Amino acid sequence: MLAYVDSSRGMVDWAKENVSLSNLSDKNIRYIVDDVIKFVKREIRRGNKYDAIIMDPPSYGRGANGEVWDIEKDLYPLVEQCLELLSDKPLFFIINTYTTGLSKEIFNNILKMTIGKKYKGKIYSEEIGLEISNSDIILPCGICSRYENEE
Repeated sequence: MLAYVDSSRGMVDWAKENVSLSNLSDKNIRYIVDDVIKFVKREIRRGNKYDAIIMDPPSYGRGANGEVWDIEKDLYPLVEQCLELLSDKPLFFIINTYTTGLSKEIFNNILKMTIGKKYKGKIYSEEIGLEISNSDIILPCGICSRYENEE
C-alpha cells in the first residue's frame, strides 16, 4: 500500500490526476490531506511501518493553524521521526527538494546521521538542474538525496 500525504487539497487532487493519467488507478493508494508531521506521529503511535519513504518537502510553508515549516531547521527532525516508520529492511528513502542554495552535502549528511546510523546501504545526493538551450550552462533547481538498501 502507498500513502500520499500533503497538507494541500489541491496537491492531493493533482496527485490523483497524475495517478489516473499514468494508468495506475488500480493501485492501492491512500490519499491523505494532513500535516505530514502530525501524520508521521500518528503512524508511529499506530505502529505502522513502511518499506520506502519519498518526501518532497517545501522550502518554507505555513500550516492551517499557523505552524511554520522551514526546511533548514525542520527537515532533520522529520527524517529522524520517519526512522520509526521504516520496516526492518527498508528498500529506500528519498528526499527530493526544489530548494536552491543548499548544498547536496547537507542532505547527504542528514541521511547519514539518521538512516545511515540504523541501516546499511548506499547514500548519495545529486543536484537537480535544467540545461539551458544552446549553452553549457545548467540552471540549479534543487537536490535529490537517496538511501538504498544494499541487500
